[in-house]
Amino acid sequence: MADSSPAPGRSTSSREQQLYPASTRTHPDEFHRSRSYGPQSHGYPRANRGGSTEGLISMSGPLLSRRSVADYSRTSLKIRASSLSEAMEEAIAAEIARTESTLDPTELLPEALGEWQERSMGVQMMKRNHSLMASRRRSSSRISMGSISMSSRYRDESKVLPDSSAAFSGEELYLAPLDGPRHMYRLEERAFAAGPDEKGPNGEDSKGSLMDLPEDYYSALSVAPQATLIHLVRLYHKVLLDHGLSEDAQKIADVLADLEAAEEEETDLELTGLDLLLKNGLLKYLMSINPYLIPIPSQVIKFKNLSCTRTVTLDPGYESIHTQIVSCLKGPFKESTVQQVQVMKNVTGYVMPGTLTLILGPPGCGKSIMPKVLAGRHEGPPKNLEGILTYNGRNVSEINHHRLVTVVEPQDFHLPTLTVKETLQFANECTQYLKPKDYQEQLRVIMGESLKAGQDPKLEAGLSMLGLKRVVDKPVGNAMTPTLTANEVHRVSVAEMMAGTYAVYVYDHFNSGIDDPLAFDLLTAIRIYTRVRGTSVIATMVQPSSECVELFDRIILLNLGVVVYQGPRQDALPYFESLGFYKPKHVSIAEFLEEVTTSDGLKYLQSGFPRLDLNDFEAAYKNSDAYKDVCRVVDSPELLHQYWVQGSQPWGVNFARSEAGKEDESPIVVVESVNEKEGSLTDISMNHTASVKKDDLLVATGGLKGQLEYVKLNPSKLSSFLEEPPETARLQLERPHNNWEKKMNQPQFQRKYVQDWWPEFCLLLKRELTMKWRNKLSLIIRFIQVLILGLFTGFLFFRIERDPDSLDMSQFRGVTFITVLDMTLFSMGQLPLLFQERPVYYKQQGAHFFRPSTYLFAKICGSIPFSLAEATTWTAVVYFLTNLSISEGGWNFWVFYVVIVLTVMHGAAVVRCLSALLPDLAAASGVLGLLVAIFILFSGFLVPRNITPKYWVWAFYIDPLQQAISALLINEFNSKSYKLLCRDVPDLTKIGQCNGLPDETVGHAFLIRLQFYTETKWIGVSIAVMVGWLIVWSLINYVALAKIRHTALPVITPIGVEKYQRFSDDHDLELATDYPILKLSLAPVPVTLSWHELSYNILIPDIRKEVSILHYVSGWAAPGEMVALLGGAGSGKTTLLNCLAGRKVKGRMGGQILVNGYPRVQAAFTRVVGSCDQLEAYSIYMTVKEVVAFNAALNLEKTTTPEQRRKFVDEIIRLVGLTRVESNLVKSLGTVYLTLAEARRVTIASELGRNPSILFMDEPFKELDSSSSLHLVQTMKHITHTGRSIIAAVQNPSQRIFGHFSSVQILKRGGGEVVYFGPVGKDGEYVKAYFDTIPGTPFCAQRTSIASFVLDVIGDGNTERTASRDYAFEYRTNDLALHNHIQLQRVKRSKGVLGPEISDTSRGASLRTNGKYVFQKMQKYYWRNIPYSWGRIISSGMIALLLGSVYFNIDYNTTLLMNVRAGSLYIATLLLAMTNVNAVIPQFLVQRQNYNREKASAQFNLAFYGMSWTFAEFQYLGVATLVNSAIFCLMTQMAVDSAADFFQYWFVVFELTLSLTFMGLLIASVCVVPQIAGVIVTIMIGAWTGTSGVVIPKKRIPPQAVWIFWTNPIQYALNSLTSLSFYCDVDSAKCLNGGLNTTCATDPLACPQCDCPRLSDANNAFVWTTLKANRTLKNDRIGLDMVALLGFIVLFRFLTIMGWRWRDARANRKNL
Repeated sequence: MADSSPAPGRSTSSREQQLYPASTRTHPDEFHRSRSYGPQSHGYPRANRGGSTEGLISMSGPLLSRRSVADYSRTSLKIRASSLSEAMEEAIAAEIARTESTLDPTELLPEALGEWQERSMGVQMMKRNHSLMASRRRSSSRISMGSISMSSRYRDESKVLPDSSAAFSGEELYLAPLDGPRHMYRLEERAFAAGPDEKGPNGEDSKGSLMDLPEDYYSALSVAPQATLIHLVRLYHKVLLDHGLSEDAQKIADVLADLEAAEEEETDLELTGLDLLLKNGLLKYLMSINPYLIPIPSQVIKFKNLSCTRTVTLDPGYESIHTQIVSCLKGPFKESTVQQVQVMKNVTGYVMPGTLTLILGPPGCGKSIMPKVLAGRHEGPPKNLEGILTYNGRNVSEINHHRLVTVVEPQDFHLPTLTVKETLQFANECTQYLKPKDYQEQLRVIMGESLKAGQDPKLEAGLSMLGLKRVVDKPVGNAMTPTLTANEVHRVSVAEMMAGTYAVYVYDHFNSGIDDPLAFDLLTAIRIYTRVRGTSVIATMVQPSSECVELFDRIILLNLGVVVYQGPRQDALPYFESLGFYKPKHVSIAEFLEEVTTSDGLKYLQSGFPRLDLNDFEAAYKNSDAYKDVCRVVDSPELLHQYWVQGSQPWGVNFARSEAGKEDESPIVVVESVNEKEGSLTDISMNHTASVKKDDLLVATGGLKGQLEYVKLNPSKLSSFLEEPPETARLQLERPHNNWEKKMNQPQFQRKYVQDWWPEFCLLLKRELTMKWRNKLSLIIRFIQVLILGLFTGFLFFRIERDPDSLDMSQFRGVTFITVLDMTLFSMGQLPLLFQERPVYYKQQGAHFFRPSTYLFAKICGSIPFSLAEATTWTAVVYFLTNLSISEGGWNFWVFYVVIVLTVMHGAAVVRCLSALLPDLAAASGVLGLLVAIFILFSGFLVPRNITPKYWVWAFYIDPLQQAISALLINEFNSKSYKLLCRDVPDLTKIGQCNGLPDETVGHAFLIRLQFYTETKWIGVSIAVMVGWLIVWSLINYVALAKIRHTALPVITPIGVEKYQRFSDDHDLELATDYPILKLSLAPVPVTLSWHELSYNILIPDIRKEVSILHYVSGWAAPGEMVALLGGAGSGKTTLLNCLAGRKVKGRMGGQILVNGYPRVQAAFTRVVGSCDQLEAYSIYMTVKEVVAFNAALNLEKTTTPEQRRKFVDEIIRLVGLTRVESNLVKSLGTVYLTLAEARRVTIASELGRNPSILFMDEPFKELDSSSSLHLVQTMKHITHTGRSIIAAVQNPSQRIFGHFSSVQILKRGGGEVVYFGPVGKDGEYVKAYFDTIPGTPFCAQRTSIASFVLDVIGDGNTERTASRDYAFEYRTNDLALHNHIQLQRVKRSKGVLGPEISDTSRGASLRTNGKYVFQKMQKYYWRNIPYSWGRIISSGMIALLLGSVYFNIDYNTTLLMNVRAGSLYIATLLLAMTNVNAVIPQFLVQRQNYNREKASAQFNLAFYGMSWTFAEFQYLGVATLVNSAIFCLMTQMAVDSAADFFQYWFVVFELTLSLTFMGLLIASVCVVPQIAGVIVTIMIGAWTGTSGVVIPKKRIPPQAVWIFWTNPIQYALNSLTSLSFYCDVDSAKCLNGGLNTTCATDPLACPQCDCPRLSDANNAFVWTTLKANRTLKNDRIGLDMVALLGFIVLFRFLTIMGWRWRDARANRKNL
């Protein structure tokens, strides 16, 4: 055993103690004024989150200074190395020359460099032993230990390391304990002291002496970061001081200070613009410019007895088709489902200038509503809000509060195509009155550097404060196209709302989506700004760390809408201690406060104190002095400014007793004098919310610990304070709040909108054009759509002849109809984009960025260029291909173009209006489809004017499509091509409309017969009507934008008003107590998962370079363990989780993943794992219990009986704690019906139904409150007790959450390297112990969570902050990594020992069971999906009623009436097809997540999935089409001659609707982008409707396109429907008698018994004969038509399944 004693002369504490740690995260209260490194200062500048407040002179960190303490990476390595060597040689030479010295300083150098020497030599020794990496890869050989010996902590003398081939148990695998003090992480001295051929560190031949350092040492030193080199010098300096050589230490310190100064100068040269101004910190910058900025009218916000009620929907259960039918039958007698619930009750308090107020409380306490109420943004009718809310004594409704208050919502809504800089520039222009051109001369001097660089200082300051300079030119992106991390997007949201000048900033869920280090940095910057500018901050946070909480000044604690505490943040814990509730050390302040007033707080109650309920807490607070002082301030008629200061003697302030002004008032204490030059209370400090001034009144006093004593309320305590002032004190003072009226009169705060109308419009127009131009996908899709359909229409009607032929002229009419229809439909694709923009509009307009009118006009003007492009493309293609008139100098062409432009603009106006008017996309799509149906119906193409029923004729005249078609037809048939008079037509049989109109032109005769106007003046009328429609839609749009805000009503269960926010006390108590650990009756397969040297790279297409996401990551998870994957944003923890689970892997992966020592077989591995996805990936229309039962049925072994399965499901429900909500639908996420915490439990329970051995979870605690997170992690712990392991990716968990994990793998951002893998320990003590052993690591303050501390020190706390050391290197050279490597080698050689080989790839359930449950699931989905299933039935009935009312019992004794009646079948099928195709695509997109999850888990047979969907559509479409056919046929009297005719009619409609619906499913299944699916569907429907034989007869279709006719399901349906509706056997004996009675064809008297209908205006020709000839109909083809439609159904379903298989295969190839 090697000697582990320290080297001679070396201090044993040099490695144990923390040596000059360089902080990576700075608390704003700790800033040292001195940077001296001399003997008088035995330490270097350090700034941890604790200690005294010395003022804000300089700050480290990217938010506060442009230079971090640990940022020394710019100086050349050679210069740095030579400078340091020269400095050390100089100091050593000087010391040797001193004859007085008895100690040679050179003897101390080995002690200072010992640590680096042994580390570097250890690495070189490992390389000579083929390195750790090589030994890991060499899996077939034994572990070559060389001369490395394990620490005595790891060595068990009674056990010998087993051979790799020996069998051992799972327990023996983990014999080497991982729980020990910090010294357990060090190898013995010999391990790093010498190579394999050398003697130990004390031997003569050792290469560890100063005079004979090895070459490897210097090579290792040459590649070390500069921070490490400087650290070596600091070590040497420390050793010199320890030995009393202060003069030599001073020399080294002076050299170090010079090096750092040179580094700073070099850094300063690289800074330009505002970065140079910010180099000394944010505080100095703000203080220098504050006198020249717009003065902010600080607001004293007072609120008294505020009570708020909220309108909620009372939902007794989920809806289904059955409930809808019952509801319809009940009619007006059904019970109301809307109820008023009180969410705030008699809330009284205040918010003072210069303070940060945090609102806390348990879930549902009202903390999300209270900030908006205080900001004057109450959502709901005014009657729902009671009480008084004043700003500086004026009611909030009487002031322009939008210019005083800004609200930062938790949701991050941005325009994805704009860059970060453009987003913030827009906000700055809209809200900032003071522009750079308006700066005063003094301010221009200060801002000189920034202005020279062409920067906007306000914008640049925001970018610098929030760390956005790195991504300033990146698009913000969205969920579909992410370009920024969630942290960066939230910072953009904060910067956007901070762009203007406001007096009050309200942050709702401030840290939503961001980690704790970023929240801390943001709050730090906001705190500085608040202090300097005198603004106020009101915020709510989710699971804030104690460090974040300590940045606030005051806390308001709510529960059930009632205030249970309000006062200084420092007084909160002492206040509850006085009630008997004590906070444990491992519990954060926020966790304690959120739980203390609930049943979960009982664990904090000390013995001897009574248990309190909510009423008791409320009563205790109202009896406190804090509440009485709040009431005193709120009730005071005088506007008083309360502020708080703290410090130690000397204070710099003198107090004196003063008699009260009134006889009934007690004596008071005032500030007699203020010494601003010295004194802690007059110094610049973030602990002071305002500066102390003379004559201010003392309100309360107290120490740094304990509560304030309100001397204003208890004058008896004044004497002790004046006679014996405390050494350190916290004081509350007050003074009248004056001098704000003048500031309020500034334009910035008086104007409703900062910008004037025209500049605001120009700004919005510029943004609109930029946004549209950058949406390349949308532009390309729109262009392709217009081009394809334009070319199709042009070739379909190619070069129509201009002869006086009614068929040719009807084709021109068809061109105009298709043109107007397509131009209208093209705009429908913009509807989803407008709904995506609507939240951004609500946010920005709610903050009064701009007027609704300027926004609307910018939208209109911004769409004009693109409307012109669409109209130009269509006109250029269609007009000339179809041979429309170009006579009269091109007049007809320009009229056509203008009408098309107006048609496109009208379609865009309708879409814009509906996007603002209706609540959601589904409703807007439905209404838009109905409007288009009405427009088509009354367009004059299908129903002429004189045939339109009188009650609908108004719709004909105002129909914009009718006006467009009229204008186009009048324009065309008034051209020279149709000036021939009817009397001059040689063959009138070709143009029957000329009969009886000899004096009319051919064109006029055609228009008259179709009942259109003929004069050209009607073109102007039509254009005027279309312009009028544009104005009408724009006015409606403006009203909607200005007045309507769509917010969904929350849905709650009927549990009573008083239990709205929290469930029953019994339920809470059950969760709070340690219920017995439940066992599951079905045991999992034991699985030990290990990953060896895992790497993962992705290719960046733009630079064609691979980027490393994971770098040689190794670890394991054994049964019963809970492993955390910890790291900052972008560290690769989610990627590692996906790699281990074998899903969502699209890059190149290397390394090995073993299951029980065997290589992972992914198909078999999916059988034993569960991945907890987002809730939307589960079937949302199943109940919680049904989801678990479904997974259990499809994944449990075939031998499992139904009774065992049901028992297993019930056990899971109880284990996970979902008994209360087991009958609730999964879709009710985010409501009290199913809270977010319970939604997370549902995902866990669903995966447990598979009986997995391993559960994978990605950030399970995200956005959960502290109580819910605790219950969830306890549930996870109980799951591991059932023999399962859990691997969870977490980001900055709280201390007590982190302590529940067995082990943790910490990854470093920027390559995914491991910085730690090992045990967590109680409250993370082992992780802390490991990092404590690494020199240079800062001290972890008691209030700092271990996870937050670790992320800080490794440099992942903030994207712009770097670590002082390479902690990945520290881990690789640590014996903990060696120990882990040994364990992994043992796992690799443990095949058959830890568990069986997982190789069974078969499905768990039998085919019968699989099919049964898949079919049941789809049936439940359709039965409960009311918007889809019931909505289609209702819409089908409404379409039938509309068409039936228009075509009600129309006689068809003329050619025109015949065509109108036949056209009703065309429009009926068209509308039904469009409605169902557009409805099914969103449903598939919703189901796609669920399909992908279940398919990845190999849960079902793909054929069963397709068949289940087919069967469900059969049922509901059958009912919908039956309703439609019954109403339509009865009202139009078509296909009602017999039951056979009707059911044949219905069956054809049913088949057609099914085939088109499945066509939509096919397109949606193969298209990744929904927009592309919508475009393809539009093109398909457009092509089929044009070639169905109605718009253009079959005989007129060009031969090259006739194949489209025969592949068109619509024409098969129309042939059958028209035959069933019009067929009459004219060849019967009563009529033509098989051709023997030919005179019967035109003479009814020749066959009086023939009852077949005739056309009176066509020589009494038979209707059927004429229609058959015109439309090429065949009655005997009905059966074949049905077979053809059935073939389309089968074909589309088959192609859909093939599409699913193709997508799956494509995804699998990407995962390889």
